[in-house]
Amino acid sequence: MQADASIQHTSAHLPGPRQYDWWREAVSETHLPWDLPRRSEGSYRARFRQQSLGAAQIVQCACDPCEGRRGPDEIAQLQAPVYGILYILKGRESLKQAGRETVLEQGSFTLWDSTRPIQFGLPQDLEKITLLLPQDLVAEMLPMAADLVMRPISGQRGPGALFATHLRALAREGSDLAPARATPVLRATLDLLMAAMAPQDNESEGVYHRALRARIQDFILRNLDDPDLDPDRVAAGMGISARQLHRLFHDSGLTVDRWIWRQRLQRCRDDLLSRPQARISEIAFAHGFSDAAHFSRAFRDAFGVSPREFRKER
Repeated sequence: MQADASIQHTSAHLPGPRQYDWWREAVSETHLPWDLPRRSEGSYRARFRQQSLGAAQIVQCACDPCEGRRGPDEIAQLQAPVYGILYILKGRESLKQAGRETVLEQGSFTLWDSTRPIQFGLPQDLEKITLLLPQDLVAEMLPMAADLVMRPISGQRGPGALFATHLRALAREGSDLAPARATPVLRATLDLLMAAMAPQDNESEGVYHRALRARIQDFILRNLDDPDLDPDRVAAGMGISARQLHRLFHDSGLTVDRWIWRQRLQRCRDDLLSRPQARISEIAFAHGFSDAAHFSRAFRDAFGVSPREFRKER
């Protein structure tokens, strides 16, 4: 994905019959591998400008109508997964990915995933900007990015307009940035992207937060046997800040610590019944408790009886 400087190319330097074939190759060189169907028509107008921004790439292109796809063969050629931000300057583009279809009009943008099959179609002349970002960078700021693909966002109002203005400026001026300034500019770009991609209405925001909380809870359940599992470790494991983690659980009515505590005790309670031959201390240690006496007190506080009494009664 690296390019050392701004690169500009156009099909105008080629004879008409060769222009589309040139474009088929150029798309795969600048926008990751793509499969564009062959055609026998004559001339094809297309141009692009490619530049690097630290670990990211910015590609601005204009072209005649065409269509294409990324399937298993093209995905297999990818060295490192990226997210693409597609912003329409002029024209319209239809996209299909992850069971979703969207049509982007002038001034709108969306997120697409290089690791999943995708199709696009251009029914008319198009001008667009594509920002290619390593997925690990995006995940640091937006852990639920994979669930936000193909959601059209307006670049004409609100946080989306701030991001769109910034992206257009990068496409114009990015090649003039000194390498030392690329990283902080990219960080600012990701901040604006996060603000633009985060759901704006209450209903969408609620769905987003519930889905993220469910992923966090799954992470906790898979790591309950770790006695050092705490909110800081959970936040680090999910790639989010501790503040964001606590805010998500505050909305559910439980603190992170309390939720972990409850899950550990519930797992121990289930095992006391399903594993009658196992020692109580063995069950406690298997679910993250490091002290048998401490576990016994916590169990009594939660269920009103000691672990030994609970097993005997049942």
